[in-house]
Amino acid sequence: MKYWILAASLILSACTHKKEMLTEKEFAEEYLLVLKKDNPGVIYSLSPDLGITAKYKGKDYRHFPDNAYREYILEPDSIEQVLKKFSQTAHELYQESEAVDVNNIIPVIKPTSFLNDIGQLVEASDSIKPTVVYQQYNDKLLIVFAEDKEHGIHYFTQENFQKLNISQDSAQEIALTNLERKLPNIEKTGNNGRYMVTAGGDYEASLILLNFIWSQNNFEVKGDIVVAIPNRDMLLVTGSKDKANLKWLKAEAQQSYDSGSYQVSPSLFRWNGKKFLKFE
Repeated sequence: MKYWILAASLILSACTHKKEMLTEKEFAEEYLLVLKKDNPGVIYSLSPDLGITAKYKGKDYRHFPDNAYREYILEPDSIEQVLKKFSQTAHELYQESEAVDVNNIIPVIKPTSFLNDIGQLVEASDSIKPTVVYQQYNDKLLIVFAEDKEHGIHYFTQENFQKLNISQDSAQEIALTNLERKLPNIEKTGNNGRYMVTAGGDYEASLILLNFIWSQNNFEVKGDIVVAIPNRDMLLVTGSKDKANLKWLKAEAQQSYDSGSYQVSPSLFRWNGKKFLKFE
C-alpha cells in the first residue's frame, strides 16, 4: 500500500510540474523577448495581429511567429531551439544587403495566397513596397525565387533580381540546377502504390519541379502519378486510379496541412507529363 501511495504521489507530482502549452499570444511575446535580446539595436513592437514590427537603420521589417508557433506545438519541449532558429533567421535579414549569390538561388513552392501576404514576408519601405520574384506554376501554386542562406530562406526582391542582370527563365534554370545540387540524397520510402519522398526537410515540395523524378519507373502506381505537398517538408505519392490510397493521401494531406508549419496546399496534384495540375 505504501508503494502504491508513493507511486501515486510521483504521478501527481509529474502532472503538477508538466509545462502548460503557451497560447499563440504568449508565444509571440516570448519570441519578441528573444528578438530584443539577440538584436539590441533593433526597435520592436508587437501588433494586435501578433505580428512583430522591427525598425532598423531606417527600414521596417515584419515578422510573423505563426510557423514558429506551429513547430512549437508539434514539439513543446523544443521551444528554446525553435525561438533561436527563427531569431537567427531574423538577424540575417537585418544585415547589410549583399549581392545575391546565384549559386544559392533556389525555387520555393508557395500557395498563390502567398502574394496576398507578401507584405508580411519581405522588407517593407515607406515609399515603395518591394515584391518578390515569382512565376505561376499552376492555378494553386507559385514558384518563388529565394536565396538559401545559413539560417533560413530569404526571398529576394525585384530590385535584388535586377542587379543579377539575368532573365527569369535563366533564373529558373539556375535555381533548378542549384536545387538538384543541394539535394543529392533524395530518398523514396513505401510500397504498394503509397510513397513518401524525402530530401532533408526544407525543399520536399520543390521536388515537383525536377521533372526527371516523375516517371512510372520511379513510382509503381495505378494510373497517373498524384502527389500531395501539404507542407514544404512533405511529399506523398500515389496513383490516380488507386481509390484506397487516394483516400489515404487526401486524409494525410489535410491533417498535415492543418497541423504542420510552412503550409503549401491540402490539394492533390496530378502529373500530366510536363507539370502537376490540381487533381479533382
